[in-house]
Amino acid sequence: YPFIFGYIITIGGHSYIVLHRQRHIMLWQSLSALFYLVACQTAVVVESFVTGGGGLLSPSSRTVTRTQRFAAEDTQQATDAAAVNGENNSGLILQADAKSQLFASFAALSLADQYDAVLTGLCAKILDSPDATEQAAITALQDPLQLMQEMNDQRIPASARSLMALIDSAVKTQDATTMARAISLGRRNSGILEYGSRQADVMDLPSTPTTRVKCPDGQTKTRAERLTAVRGVPKDDRATEVSSALAVAGLAGGCELTNLAGMDDIAPGANFLLSLIVTVGLLDNFYDIIKSASTFAVQQTGNEKIKGFDLPDKDSLPLGLGSGQVTGQVVRGLTRLVTIDPRREALCEAAALFTAYSLGLPCFAFRSNALEASVLAVESRDSEDLDSLLSSNGIMRLLVWLMAPVAAESAQFPVCIMSDPREAEGFLERLESVAENSPPVAAELWWLNDATEREDLLKWAYTEADLLIRTNRKVVDRLAERLEGGAATVGDCVALLERW
Repeated sequence: YPFIFGYIITIGGHSYIVLHRQRHIMLWQSLSALFYLVACQTAVVVESFVTGGGGLLSPSSRTVTRTQRFAAEDTQQATDAAAVNGENNSGLILQADAKSQLFASFAALSLADQYDAVLTGLCAKILDSPDATEQAAITALQDPLQLMQEMNDQRIPASARSLMALIDSAVKTQDATTMARAISLGRRNSGILEYGSRQADVMDLPSTPTTRVKCPDGQTKTRAERLTAVRGVPKDDRATEVSSALAVAGLAGGCELTNLAGMDDIAPGANFLLSLIVTVGLLDNFYDIIKSASTFAVQQTGNEKIKGFDLPDKDSLPLGLGSGQVTGQVVRGLTRLVTIDPRREALCEAAALFTAYSLGLPCFAFRSNALEASVLAVESRDSEDLDSLLSSNGIMRLLVWLMAPVAAESAQFPVCIMSDPREAEGFLERLESVAENSPPVAAELWWLNDATEREDLLKWAYTEADLLIRTNRKVVDRLAERLEGGAATVGDCVALLERW
């Protein structure tokens, strides 16, 4: 009140001087200031007498209290500002300051960024728990899934980073139903588009051998005609091959050991046996090179007596030497024992992952196997989140997934080492064993008690897998390059497939 009263008096005096003393600028400015001081002091004196205050120049207790309150409020505002800015008198960031900074930073984000940050954080908590069981991971993943559902309801798009984290968290559960639910939420969010996009590229096995179908090359053939024209499933007998390789290696090592141990009585026989093993191995696997080298050497000598010398053709050699049939099993076994090829392994993993994702199978194991395929097929019958795979189309998709690594490796290498052609047949055997005690499952297995139908089914699946991998060779190769380093996760691979 004193200052308002003094200000009114000052305005009045100032207006009077301005109107009547326009020519004396310095004078009216000085008088105006004097009027203001006198008015302020007069107002203070009047208020002090009205409120029962002290002397002429002593402010009232109300004025002191109000001034202290204003000063306290100014101090609090400065403290709050320092807390928001992470500053205080000591130059340290206290816990209260950090909370204020966190809230302020989070509030500055958009709603989509806030959802994205929370979703990524929840998934990171699951991924950073290496000791968590699969059931614990399933329970912990319910919060991210519910948050993703809320984002879909509000039409808030998820970022690639949060989708990758969600997929990696779902993979950690090792549960196909949970994986299918996570993928379904991602598809509804419009972040996942390539999942299951190539199901139409896989052709089911025709019902009869005489049924005519249109082949990928544009020709129309019967089932029997197409199966006759394509390659068969690679044979695999790795157990026998490895056993043979170990037996021959042990025999050769024993022969050499007789010389080192000084066993003169049996050393000649052991040396002869060792020489025979080496000679047979060279003739059986390198006969063409030996024959070409000997012919070239004879021609270079210029000796007329031996000019017509030539080694016999390998077809005339005894026991089929020169064709690799005698020692082929041993060589393949040794190859399996000594081969360490990260590139080949990454290629098989890439083929399995690409096939599962593109055919809409929620099984993202880097190694396709018969056990996981059979469990997925049986569990899909009673699951609301999974499409039933106990059908001709579903079984064909699972067989193509199992055959994809075999097709990818066979296209570049003569022998399958990292992939296993027996997995597809093992999958059918597991389904047949389940069908013995489950009539609903048996009703879906049309090849039961028909060996020819079973063989045609496996060969058809291998042909479809080979066609799928060859058609998408560039994508599979890029995926293999990413997996070759050993640090890529399923989320990283999905990011490549979705072009995030």
